[in-house]
Amino acid sequence: MSEPTYGGALAAQALADAGIEAVFALPGGHIHPLLESVADAGLDLYVTRHEENAVLMAAGWALATGRPAAAAVTAGPGLTNALPGIAEANASGIPVVVIAGRTGLAQRQKGAVQDVDQRAIVAPVTKWRAEVLRTEQIPAVVAEAVHQASSGSPGVAYVEVPKDVFSADAVPPDTPWPAGFAAEARSVPLAGDVARAVDLLAKAERPAVLAGSGAFFSGAAAALAAYAECTGMPVVTTAAARGLLDDDHQQCLGSLVHGGVALVSADVALVLGSRFNANVTYGGPPLFGVDQKVIQVDVRPENIGGLRRPDVALVGDVAATLEALTAAWPVPADLHAGWLAEAQAAAAASRGMWEAEAQRPVQGIHPGYLAQEVARFADASGAGAHVTDGGDSVIWGISSVAAHLPGSALYIGSAMGTLGVGLPFAVGAGVARPGKPVFLYTGDGAFGMSAMEIDTAARYGVPVVIVVVNNGGWGDEGESGIAPSEMRYALIAEAVGGHGERIAGPDEIVPALERALLAATKGVPAVVDAVVDPTVVSDFMRNFSGLDLM
Repeated sequence: MSEPTYGGALAAQALADAGIEAVFALPGGHIHPLLESVADAGLDLYVTRHEENAVLMAAGWALATGRPAAAAVTAGPGLTNALPGIAEANASGIPVVVIAGRTGLAQRQKGAVQDVDQRAIVAPVTKWRAEVLRTEQIPAVVAEAVHQASSGSPGVAYVEVPKDVFSADAVPPDTPWPAGFAAEARSVPLAGDVARAVDLLAKAERPAVLAGSGAFFSGAAAALAAYAECTGMPVVTTAAARGLLDDDHQQCLGSLVHGGVALVSADVALVLGSRFNANVTYGGPPLFGVDQKVIQVDVRPENIGGLRRPDVALVGDVAATLEALTAAWPVPADLHAGWLAEAQAAAAASRGMWEAEAQRPVQGIHPGYLAQEVARFADASGAGAHVTDGGDSVIWGISSVAAHLPGSALYIGSAMGTLGVGLPFAVGAGVARPGKPVFLYTGDGAFGMSAMEIDTAARYGVPVVIVVVNNGGWGDEGESGIAPSEMRYALIAEAVGGHGERIAGPDEIVPALERALLAATKGVPAVVDAVVDPTVVSDFMRNFSGLDLM
């Protein structure tokens, strides 16, 4: 079979050759040449209801698999609609290739329909950008975009193709196909820096590890487990790294909600693939001690330091760096057995406090109790992924979910704090792991931002169980002046042929989840509209403003 020469077919084949498996898109005239070619290239196409969610579904697919995905959006408003998804994916360090159509070159500067300077718009919220001006350039630019999105510190790579360039045949047709990039190339820190880090950690009395998103996209699960078992250190996982070390592993303290209690007590913290932004309280209290020693590992030198200057900086791939640290470890694993037990007790005490709060009598359903019941049910059901979304609801969700595998616990992973990611993340994760149910625990406000994607879930038979935390209003800290909503979210599921029901008491939760899961396993989306006490706010959210994170 001869190589394609048509612009859209060139782009589709280049995506496939670079390892992309899924494309999420909302059709438009500017990208029609690409969308009509994806099937011939062996790519799976998922058509969404909004461009923002096309990008977020690609991000959800990448979060579930650790591999890059692609989104395609049309020009003008298609691109501007996609901006929130692009900004969130890039801030979270998720490898997504966004291919956007653009006004044809012959129509520029004429006031053509949907013409806008798109590269200028995306510049602040993308890792890498390029415009293709000749059809024969498409394969090389698309191949580089996949490389840029997924190599080093991941992010969004943006490719812009004018309509007439997409629609033309390549000239000359025998342009060499790109050979690709070295996908397994990994950087390691200087040997002297590794030795300094090992010396500091070996002499510590209470060392601890915090693994962030960079560890996940480095594919560091095996290396992290080996390091934890070799050193005996407690490990906390956050953002995309949840599940990188099984929460049931004796050295895993779980998420920052619980493990952070021990992290602040550590005298030396090893930070893997996480920048010192608001998500980790800028590297200071209450998660990090003022006198604590910090070792930071990141593949990009510019991500090192900032508001918290590390005592030792290790510039390198997280997995490769962990292997180097493990190979150089000089003391027995049981040296810190007492500290590990202390850290485990602190994390267990935190979980106990959240459990006790969720048992407090309220009017109707306590959102914390709902989160815990959903998490337990999802865990017992062998869920492919558990997604949490919203303001206060995401805190309850994170505090409840047990992560056992990489890519199994998805939530807002950046300091952007973008709401509405839940359903597109769930659909993306669902198509990445076919046949396994996906659970979404989401606030009613966050759900409303992307609720129409329930149609996408229905069209592709994604087995998603959506639990809407319905307190009838929006605002993390119970802002007044907002008229309560009487929206009945269960009816949205019925509108697409799915299952929906409303519950108002704690005893109704598990039976409703059982019915919802039964429906989801038959290939239709299910919504459990759970009416919760609107006066309940987590202690974290009550104290949020005092942390000066916004």
